[in-house]
Amino acid sequence: MRARTPTSAAGGLVPGVRGVTVLPDERAPGGFEHEALFYRGDEDFLAGVVPFVRDGLDRDEAVLVAEPRARLALLRDALGDDADPVRFLEMEEIGGNPARIIGAWAAALEEQTAAGRTLRGVGEPAWHGRRAAELVECQLHELLLNRAFDDGPAWRLLCPYDERHLPRSVCHGALEAHPVRSTSAERRRSGHYLPDGDAVAFAAALPRPRDAVLRGVYRARDIPATRRTVAQYARTCGLDEEQVEILELAASELATNSIRYGGGSGTVAMWVEDGAAVVEFSDDGRVTDPLTGRLTPTLEQEGGRGLFLVHQLCDLVQVRSSEQGTTVRIFTWL
Repeated sequence: MRARTPTSAAGGLVPGVRGVTVLPDERAPGGFEHEALFYRGDEDFLAGVVPFVRDGLDRDEAVLVAEPRARLALLRDALGDDADPVRFLEMEEIGGNPARIIGAWAAALEEQTAAGRTLRGVGEPAWHGRRAAELVECQLHELLLNRAFDDGPAWRLLCPYDERHLPRSVCHGALEAHPVRSTSAERRRSGHYLPDGDAVAFAAALPRPRDAVLRGVYRARDIPATRRTVAQYARTCGLDEEQVEILELAASELATNSIRYGGGSGTVAMWVEDGAAVVEFSDDGRVTDPLTGRLTPTLEQEGGRGLFLVHQLCDLVQVRSSEQGTTVRIFTWL
């Protein structure tokens, strides 16, 4: 337990944030607690996050903060010496593709649980300035967090949302993905929370491309040709050789998945939209676990390694699957 003057649970001042009071912390009895914090401006952000972090330190919890770079600097300054025991990660690095974030939290939770400590996290995947497709994947990521952690060890995750600058649809989606909602002035259960929202979102169809599309069908013997075709298209889009190699590898992995799990054939489509070269693989197979590819595969696990690799390497990956089949859409920023 840290030795410092504690913040009053009934409404004491937050050190470093003048004039802000702390409301009583209505803690859930156990399990995973997933909370959306809506803020308006820097001071409001600090008024919500600083007490959450300091409360975790007071309870001798391991505190991990994953925020955009600008927010990390702001929070470090506000915490002062209290920032020393906090682990800070740049969300642009771990969550450029939102599908990588759950794996980062899972690794941190496993590490702290093994050490006998409780984890407390702050993570802001949906920051102002993200592309529309990225924000869609942030919503799916937030929904899947509940599936990933609801039945595991107890820990808390606070997810800030900039309601002044983010689209209203994104903020409404946060209410559907988080059982708890808060501001710097109140904390309560979300009446819009959808316990099965992840299954619905994962089965939903992706929007159709707006521009011209190159499309072809592949079978087992066509995998090398499919890989070459994707590489050639990537070069015509102006991608550098590293990006081309990544797309070649992703094409090989996803086409192979179609042959193994998708009925022996699939469709590849390629187009450009919103500053990205897009490559999409579709087949008749079905991914029954929406977390497939988001967590590090175990040695005993069958399948999921190819999709995990694609998630780790590519700028943005959208996966949707239902009884109608599976679609994996890859974005590479131009």
